[in-house]
Amino acid sequence: MKYKILVILCIGILLWFVIQPVEQRWSETDIHLIKTICVVSAVTLLIFFLQKQQLAISTIDVVVLLWFGYVMIRAGMDTTYPCASFCLRTMQMLALYIGLRLILSSASISEKIIVWGILLCAFYEVLIGGLQLVNGTSRHNFYALTGTFLNPGPYSAILSMGLVMSCQAKKPYWIPLIFAILLPATWSRAALLSAAVCLAIIYWEQWKRWRWWVATGALCIAAVFYFLKQGSADGRSIIYLVSLLNIYHSPIWGSGIGSFFHQYAEGLALFCQQHPTFNVESTDVLMSAFNELLYVGVEQGLVGLAFAIVLIILLFLQLKEKGKALGIGLLSLLISSMFSYPLEQLPYQILFVVIAAYGATNKGYTETAPIRNSFSRRYLIPIGAFGGILLLSGFAHHHITIRAKAESDYWMTAGIKHSALINAHYEILPLLRGNPYFLFDFGKTLSENGRYTDSNAVLRLGTLISNDPMFYVIQGNNYLQMNLYQKAEQAYQKAFDIMPNRIYPLYRLMLLYEKKGDITKEKEMAQRVISFKEKVVSPATKEMKDKARTILNE
Repeated sequence: MKYKILVILCIGILLWFVIQPVEQRWSETDIHLIKTICVVSAVTLLIFFLQKQQLAISTIDVVVLLWFGYVMIRAGMDTTYPCASFCLRTMQMLALYIGLRLILSSASISEKIIVWGILLCAFYEVLIGGLQLVNGTSRHNFYALTGTFLNPGPYSAILSMGLVMSCQAKKPYWIPLIFAILLPATWSRAALLSAAVCLAIIYWEQWKRWRWWVATGALCIAAVFYFLKQGSADGRSIIYLVSLLNIYHSPIWGSGIGSFFHQYAEGLALFCQQHPTFNVESTDVLMSAFNELLYVGVEQGLVGLAFAIVLIILLFLQLKEKGKALGIGLLSLLISSMFSYPLEQLPYQILFVVIAAYGATNKGYTETAPIRNSFSRRYLIPIGAFGGILLLSGFAHHHITIRAKAESDYWMTAGIKHSALINAHYEILPLLRGNPYFLFDFGKTLSENGRYTDSNAVLRLGTLISNDPMFYVIQGNNYLQMNLYQKAEQAYQKAFDIMPNRIYPLYRLMLLYEKKGDITKEKEMAQRVISFKEKVVSPATKEMKDKARTILNE
């Protein structure tokens, strides 16, 4: 019993990281998590031996390890796109998975303990969200509640998980009611949809005679939410369409780890050239794929998709037998990840790994090992697993630490364009090649200090990890300063191609033709600027159109 309490404490310590404030990039939480994984794994390995338990490799373990190997090989074979951060996070999560497999195999832990651990995390988020509503202390200026997250989108996913898991586990009615009250305040369609689907599964027997009324009501609510946030919904449908086309063009192996945003920009440009009348008003600069399966498919191809789908199926088969509440929580998380980006956040990655490790730990593997034919299960596999944890954690800890330091150094000077920062930025450039904010700031700093060629080299790195057209616009400005008109024209045109709902690249082309003295093209572009239907009317767009009218009237 004392060992079981210690194991529960270890699980609780790991779940504590779920409720830590989420940051945009690497943070101290990531570093502390890696250290905790090592310490907790060492403690549970000792318990494992004292309890004379056994550990066997399950089918889920094999799929996880093969998928990890494929991702690492794919990343190593194609280094075109910066993917160090993704690979380090993958190593971190694999170390956590192996550690949890040791923990859950060292003592027999029921599903209720894991469920209550996750529900306590969800309760904490409810408390934080409620205080934010009362005190106005949200972590985002535009939203009333975000919990420990930076946006209500990912925050809502844990409320949805708490709601459906408490219903499945048949907790007192007031527990799911708490989540149900707060969830609509997030205005997250993905979380509401995931909750609705999961609740329909849970209460199907009670609801099936009313299914047509329920379905009609659900469709009406869905229509209301669509029209309330139509621009966002249309924008995501474009992302999904372009992502599917990218998978079609690179079906087997994908376009490379870290390539999603560049491929989206290229795919959208190609699609708009082939379908010039397509409405692209809702396209925008992406920070997420808003669909984890499509994200995997674009970067890893059908091979990566196969690993993901097989893993999910195996988990649901296991959880159907030993953890229905965890299974419904996993389903809620996965549905949310099809329309939002919770699985890109550390807390949900931890929750997914916890559920996966529990699903992989078969009941038979936690029984006391027999003396005969158990040497590998009792000693070799656990020791090998612990060695893998130390190897992965040591490598990840070193590289995450130096990247976290580089991120911190950058954010202290972000937005400052002084020439004194150039050498310091070059020093941290190898560590921050995956940070689009840094690359854009650095490129502008070099440009404003007259180093146009160096600026373009840095901005080209930015185009590999972002679909922001401003990377090309600044390149065009640099070429214009060097009187390289043809290259400037190509850069501005590229900026418009990858984001055809932006007026600014057309405006820059108009000014380019004005400087060249090409009156015909200047007036043609001025006409395009005037007739352009901008997404948002602002003083800047009015000024651009006024300039175009002046050119046409000359």
